[in-house]
Order: sequence, then structure tokens, then C-alpha cells
Amino acid sequence: MKLAERAGLRQATISMIESGEKPAKLETILAILAALDLEFRIGERSKGHGSDIEELF
Repeated sequence: MKLAERAGLRQATISMIESGEKPAKLETILAILAALDLEFRIGERSKGHGSDIEELF
């Protein structure tokens, strides 16, 4: 309940995320991370090659 309040979300939303009931929106995840004083970072993968993405297109 405290996390929901700090993140500005409903308790039901937090419960659904915790149980894996349905996927969470990125906006929701970011709100939860902010409430926990955490941040989301995107970086290079530790395995694979930068050219691997070219194969997708």
C-alpha cells in the first residue's frame, strides 16, 4: 500500500504487477522505480555484437 501511495498508483495495480497477472506499462514501471529511489538505465548488452541489430532489419 505504501509503494502504491508513493508511486501515485492504485494498490490493485501494484498487486497485478507483483503477481505477474498482466504486463505493466513502462510509465508504471518508471513510477515504481522512482518511488523506490531507483532508476532505469539502458546500456550496451554484455554479449552479442552491435551489428546484430542490423540483422533484424
